[in-house]
Amino acid sequence: MLNKVKIMEASIKKWEKIIAGKRSDSGVVDCPPCRIYYMLACIGCPIAWYTGKKFCRGTPYIAWFHHQIQAHDKLLKKVYCDECVTLAEEMRDFMAEIRDALKAEQARGPVFPVFSPTPLCCFPPMP
Repeated sequence: MLNKVKIMEASIKKWEKIIAGKRSDSGVVDCPPCRIYYMLACIGCPIAWYTGKKFCRGTPYIAWFHHQIQAHDKLLKKVYCDECVTLAEEMRDFMAEIRDALKAEQARGPVFPVFSPTPLCCFPPMP
């Protein structure tokens, strides 16, 4: 089974390196969750689980990506200005928020459905 907490920790490290100016962002190519879940249309992705949306909608990545295109229009998406740093920090912090939510989910343990002894539908009981 995949350890989603470790996947998110790898994503946090990616953004820390971007903030430090040691690497660029290549989107789905170098995103740890995307490497596994993008081809599955984000099914099972911890980011999609957290936001309830696919393809990083509802995340700070959208603002980062648009800023990179609109302000810098360069092939490499990396830190070019103070706004880039702020947006990359927001993305890193969001990845940490998801990691923490996953840890909390694991600490609660598995949730089992509660079964009712009465029928849950309109069908009559079997004879």
